[in-house]
Amino acid sequence: MMLLVDAGNSRVKWATLDGGRLTPGAACANSDLEALRKTWTDLRPERALVACVADEATRARLEALLRASGAAVQWLRAAAQAHGVINPYQPPESLGPDRYAALVAARRFAQDCVVVSVGTAMTADMLARDGRFLGGCIVPGPDLMRGALLRGTARVAAVTGEVTRFPLDTGGAVATGIALALAGVVHGMRARLAEAGGDPVVLLTGGARGGLRPLLEGPVQEVEDLVLQGLACIAHRPSCPSGDAPA
Repeated sequence: MMLLVDAGNSRVKWATLDGGRLTPGAACANSDLEALRKTWTDLRPERALVACVADEATRARLEALLRASGAAVQWLRAAAQAHGVINPYQPPESLGPDRYAALVAARRFAQDCVVVSVGTAMTADMLARDGRFLGGCIVPGPDLMRGALLRGTARVAAVTGEVTRFPLDTGGAVATGIALALAGVVHGMRARLAEAGGDPVVLLTGGARGGLRPLLEGPVQEVEDLVLQGLACIAHRPSCPSGDAPA
């Protein structure tokens, strides 16, 4: 049995892969990693495949916990060409492992797509139907945008609000403005991919995506745990034939 771990800037999500079957685990804040010790030790995994973009301190604590469980730890690095994805990033391994894993999972759709992951940061990556990664954008996610606005202004209070078509209060104005800004990035990536001859679908994932979905035009498919699905493809390639869409 194998542990698959998606270690982001704020949270760690994990799943198990056993006999080709992907079973979701749970998620915890990076500050609460110790809570995973007993669960992972009881699982007694043989190996762990990790996509980590967290800071070095979190990475070190994560490695200690995984080794304490008995797992041999492998840290994912992006390749120039593997798992159906052609990655021209320079250098190829500098592409974030979370973005790379999501692209590997998206490759299973076998169509032009913009892979959008919304968390602490938002990434929007263009993938051609033949597996060529055509580039992408990284921007602050909703919480980072909101925090920057609150810190840099005197009259925007720390209020919550909902995304609405006609925002008539400060909270709604902030929430709607952030969502529209993020939607604009997605629209820009989709337009560029269409100009390159694609007919793209947006694959939307990430724990902070909620306010974005209603503002996106064209075909959109929400996909849970796209990074973990990509890790499963990399760990057990026979279960990921090209052309099969993730569940």
